[in-house]
Amino acid sequence: MYQPLHLKYRPQILSEVIGQQHIVDTLTNAQALHKIAPAYLFAGPKGTGKTSTARILAKSLNCQSTQEPTTQPCGECNSCKGITASSSLDVTELDAASNSGVETIRELISTTQFAPVEGKFKIFIIDECHALSNQSWQALLKTIENPPRHVVFVFCTTEVNKVPETIVSRCQKFDFRRVKLDEVINYLAIVAKSENINISLVAIKAIAKASKGHLRDSLKLLDQASLLNTEEIDPIDPNWIWELSGTIPEYELLTIIENIIRGEIKGNLGILQDWVELGKQPITIHAILVSFLKDLLVCKTYPDGKHLTQLEEDTWSELITISQSWSISQIQSAITLLMSRQNMMRDEAAHLWLSATLIELVPPAPVENTQPWQNWKNQSCAQIWAAEQLPHLTQNEISDLWEKVAPINGKKAPAWVKAINSLKAEVKKA
Repeated sequence: MYQPLHLKYRPQILSEVIGQQHIVDTLTNAQALHKIAPAYLFAGPKGTGKTSTARILAKSLNCQSTQEPTTQPCGECNSCKGITASSSLDVTELDAASNSGVETIRELISTTQFAPVEGKFKIFIIDECHALSNQSWQALLKTIENPPRHVVFVFCTTEVNKVPETIVSRCQKFDFRRVKLDEVINYLAIVAKSENINISLVAIKAIAKASKGHLRDSLKLLDQASLLNTEEIDPIDPNWIWELSGTIPEYELLTIIENIIRGEIKGNLGILQDWVELGKQPITIHAILVSFLKDLLVCKTYPDGKHLTQLEEDTWSELITISQSWSISQIQSAITLLMSRQNMMRDEAAHLWLSATLIELVPPAPVENTQPWQNWKNQSCAQIWAAEQLPHLTQNEISDLWEKVAPINGKKAPAWVKAINSLKAEVKKA
C-alpha cells in the first residue's frame, strides 16, 4: 500500500526532528540524566513536529530494548511498534478537538492509577489541548500537579494562549517554531532525491515558501507535485507549484504594485479575474497582498533588509526600484485599507470586495489647478505669479500692467490671469 511522504518521512527518533534543535537537545539531555518531567506542553504552529515529538518521547521512555529511557528507541520492540501504529496499551492519544468533555477526561484520569502493561510509563498525549473545556482542565489539574510516578502527560497545542495559566505553570513548556526556509528547502531536496522526484530547485523553493515553515504541508505538496510529470523528461517547474498551492508568483505581485502607483485599475482587475478563474481564493489573495505590501514597507524603510523577507533576489532588486514611487504613508495606508477588509474576505461576495479594494488602493489622480489665484494672498502674490509666466517683463512693467487690468464682475484676479495668459500666448506666437 502506498504511504504518503508526510507519513513515510515522519521522524522516528529525536535526531530526525527538523528545525527544533533547542527542543531536541533539551529532551535528549533530560533522558540521559533521567530527569523526566511529569507533564510537557508542546506549543507552536501546525506541522512543526509537536505530535511527532510527543510520540518519539513516548518511544524513548518505553522502548523495551533498554531498562532506562533512551534517545535511540529501537523501533522494533512491541512497545515501539505499538506507539508507531497508535495501538500501544501504555500510550493514550486523545484528540481534544473532538473529545473535550469532562467525562472523557475523568475516565482518562481513572486509568492513571494502573501500572503500565509493557513499558515503564503510562503516557497520555493530548493533541489540540486548548479545546478542552474549563471543567476538563480543572479535573486534570490535581493529577498533573501530583501524578503517579509512572505517568507522563504531553499536551500539544497550536493556541497556547487558550491553555489555562495554572496548567502551563505545571508543565515543562517547549515552543516549536516554524522551520526556516533554508532548512525546509534542504530537507525537501533530500526527500526528492530519495524518491526520484524530477523537480527543479526553484520549484522546491516555491514549495517551501508556500508551506510557510510547515514541514508536513511541504511534504504533502511535494507528494502531490510528484504526480505531475511521471512521464515527462523536464523537471517540475514552479508554475505547477503555484497552481497546486494556490499561491501567487512574485512577478505578478510586482505588476500589481506597479499598477497601483500608476493608476492602472483595469490592468489589476484583469489580473485579479485571472487569479479567481485559476481557483485562487480571495482570502488567500488578500493575505498574500498584505504580506507583499509589508515586504514593500521593509524595502522602503530598510533597503538592506532582504533577510527579513522570503523574496527572491531579483524580486527584491525590482522592489527597491518600485519603492521609490511610494511614500511610507502610502504603503501604510494601503496595508491599513486591506486589513480593514479582512473580515469581508470570507463573505460570499469576497471577490467583489477584493475588486473594490484594489480600485480604492489606487491613489486619486491629481487635480490640475486651473485657478492659480486660489493660493494668492495679496497683490504681490499675483504679480510674482505673472513674473513666472512672463520672465521677460520687468517688475515695473508688471506693476503698470496690473494697474491697467479692469476687474471682471468686481474681481481682479480672474481678469489678471486672463490678461497674463493672453500675453503669454502672444509671446509664443512671436
